[in-house]
Amino acid sequence: MISTHDRYILVLDPEQQEIRNIHSIEADLQYPVFVASSMEQAVNRLRQGEPCLVILVGNNVQAWSQPLLRHLRQTSYTADMTIVALTDSASPQWSHREDTPELDGFLVKPLSLDIVRSLVESAQARRTWQGVPGS
Repeated sequence: MISTHDRYILVLDPEQQEIRNIHSIEADLQYPVFVASSMEQAVNRLRQGEPCLVILVGNNVQAWSQPLLRHLRQTSYTADMTIVALTDSASPQWSHREDTPELDGFLVKPLSLDIVRSLVESAQARRTWQGVPGS
């Protein structure tokens, strides 16, 4: 399991669309959740510790900021984090997956506790696997 002392879930929700839903499931998670409403808040939080999972909320790839996605992937201590986008099922992003290679995947609203738990477990497995020599 992930230590809650140095790992957390970072949610970038510029329009505060999902904050109520996220806070309602946070109480049932073993992992702290930090919701950032701006890139500046997200970057400041990244300086305090590495998230295991980043959830980007919104239907517009530009709102997620390509520079932030690149920053997340290029920073050595965050290279193994899982980054997913939370969108509506009708979002045009589904057909343009190749435009955002920094993303590990897309999620469809609403976000559920089981999905978040599964994502965190997958992120931990990914981190462990990438730490194995020769992988």
